Amino acid sequence: MEILNNLSVISTFCFLFHMMIDPISVTAKPSNDLSYFDPIISNLYEPSFEFNSSSGKKSLIPNLDTDCSVWNRACSEEILRIAMNPENVKWIKSVRGRIHENPELAFEEFETSMLIRRELDRMEIGYKFPLAKTGIRAMIGTGGPPFVALRADMDALPIQELVEWEHKSKNDGKMHACGHDVHVAMLIGAAKILKAREKHLEGTVILLFQPAEEAGNGAKRMIEDGALVDVEAIFAVHVSHQLPTGVVGSRTGPLLAGCGFFRAVITGKQGQAAKPHQSVDPIFAASAAVISLQGIVSREVNPLDSQVVSVTFFNSGDDLDVIPDRVEFGGTLRAFSNASFYQLVKRIEEVCPRTKSKLYTKRCSPHA
Repeated sequence: MEILNNLSVISTFCFLFHMMIDPISVTAKPSNDLSYFDPIISNLYEPSFEFNSSSGKKSLIPNLDTDCSVWNRACSEEILRIAMNPENVKWIKSVRGRIHENPELAFEEFETSMLIRRELDRMEIGYKFPLAKTGIRAMIGTGGPPFVALRADMDALPIQELVEWEHKSKNDGKMHACGHDVHVAMLIGAAKILKAREKHLEGTVILLFQPAEEAGNGAKRMIEDGALVDVEAIFAVHVSHQLPTGVVGSRTGPLLAGCGFFRAVITGKQGQAAKPHQSVDPIFAASAAVISLQGIVSREVNPLDSQVVSVTFFNSGDDLDVIPDRVEFGGTLRAFSNASFYQLVKRIEEVCPRTKSKLYTKRCSPHA
């Protein structure tokens, strides 16, 4: 179907836009072989643009009349012409730069959301807002089935950006260190191509701009607000510093793990360090629990079923002469299937039983 034919080249489109967006800390190596694209790029020409008769201004949406009901190389080249057009390159880089300069944390993406809505308005793309406080659900196509969604996350991390460059974060202690500024820019770029071919779509593409990926509950709240109503399939991409610029990574089956957090509080009886027999030492109990947690994956899990349990903090105070009355520790768990994920949760709760400690678990969004 036409909708799937168009989506089949969206990953290539997003990849090309990523190539053209200035990297923060990763530069393409000279050895990267991008010669595959040379024959295509060398034959590209600038697409014609529609003019608004009332304003006399060029429209953001190019005039594309190729049917492409049967997909071929010419159809791919037509889409690549939009992606490689210098005017579009400048536009999408400016979108990414503005987002990177103004990072916002989970559920605080007000300016980012406003920027996205302005761009959607310019392209005359309808949308529903708000979902999950700052999220957006836009639609392109017939308004009927099949419904296919493309998703990008919007939030930044509580990290201070130290790299000096043109678009350095203007918000102290906040940074787009995980590439969500790129994700948003790529989805806005994909929206432009899809809008250009809207009359050829045999179905509807849903564009989802999701808040709070890093907080772990943005997707859940988007779904609760109806983001996935009628959606039959959903696609997303994630930039990675682990791959050189110009390389797309994928594989059959799960690619990113499901992630969760846990936090345990073990209580005891405070006492002097010189008289441990007069106290109930929670550090001793917590230390045994941490060691036992490390054995869940190494001793109980099939080595071919990748899972992770990592204790990332341990806090019992800083008094060197006192055995504390409580210890708090926690970390993250990750797995590739729901069955494996909930088995890890079960075993963590058994290692830190609720009758002897307070245990909190929280599901976070998928991540590598």
